[in-house]
Amino acid sequence: MLSITQMGPKKPLQSERYFDNHYNNHKMEKKMKKIFFILTAVFITLALSSAGSPVFAGSEKFDEKMQPILAEYLKIVDTLASDKTEGVVDFAKKIETLAGTLSPSLVTGEHASHYKSIPEKISDAARRTAQGKDISFVRAAIVDLSKPMVMWASMSKPSGINVIYCSMNPGSWLQKGNKIRNPYYGAKMLTCGEIISGPDKKK
Repeated sequence: MLSITQMGPKKPLQSERYFDNHYNNHKMEKKMKKIFFILTAVFITLALSSAGSPVFAGSEKFDEKMQPILAEYLKIVDTLASDKTEGVVDFAKKIETLAGTLSPSLVTGEHASHYKSIPEKISDAARRTAQGKDISFVRAAIVDLSKPMVMWASMSKPSGINVIYCSMNPGSWLQKGNKIRNPYYGAKMLTCGEIISGPDKKK
């Protein structure tokens, strides 16, 4: 009979191989998880460090000078929603003058080209609006004035301002509050419209 030493080295049992493999797999899994968490932490850190950086810069002064234009524009919108034109010509003339003070040249980044086109578009549309003597003409002109105003609001997000869209016109406009007042139809379809962006948009 052969002794134990004569039988050669002991071969690992199947159960032992299973536990060895399981242990190695477990170690590898822990290592991969550690790498994943490290990469995730790095990604979050980079994201947070750049979160405060806007996609465009230099727009602060432009947006500041847009505020009086916005105020006159909102007067026009409210007047037309009431089926009136009183004061609209003066409001539009003020907008045209104020548009001449806008300086988009300082704006850089993703939306710079859009900012650069706004002053001329506002000025041209305001000049046309100021020529209107009847409400139909003014309402048609305000559609063109609303386009650059909505473009600007979509980028700058002015406080308390909603963008409203009416598919019947079709056209968009800016207004405060969530009570729809359609400037294109007035009493005929006063509440026709939907808030598509702004603080009062439904989640």
